[in-house]
Amino acid sequence: MRLLLLTFLGVCCLTTYTVEGVGTEVLEETFCVSLTTQPLPVQRIKTYTIREGILKAVIFVTKRGVKICADPHAKWVKAAIKTVDRRIRTKKNMTEAPTRVQRSTSPAMALSG
Repeated sequence: MRLLLLTFLGVCCLTTYTVEGVGTEVLEETFCVSLTTQPLPVQRIKTYTIREGILKAVIFVTKRGVKICADPHAKWVKAAIKTVDRRIRTKKNMTEAPTRVQRSTSPAMALSG
């Protein structure tokens, strides 16, 4: 009887572990089932990704974390992508530290010995 109970508990634990692993993989996948036709304000867009599959789409992620699917061939989507790319590129350039050290050529800075 104890052996049967231990076997049953072991199978339950293994099943829980297996189901948990499968569930986490499924939750990470994002796909679109419909596309929005209404333009999204560009200032609300944080980033985007382009997904290809059954339904090709641009997935915009807003600053609040909401994901919105849009038609990649729409004019407003192309303009929004360009604006977001430009914004990201500008932020990246502003945050990069200067790579060259500036040296002073002033004679007043010379050390006397």
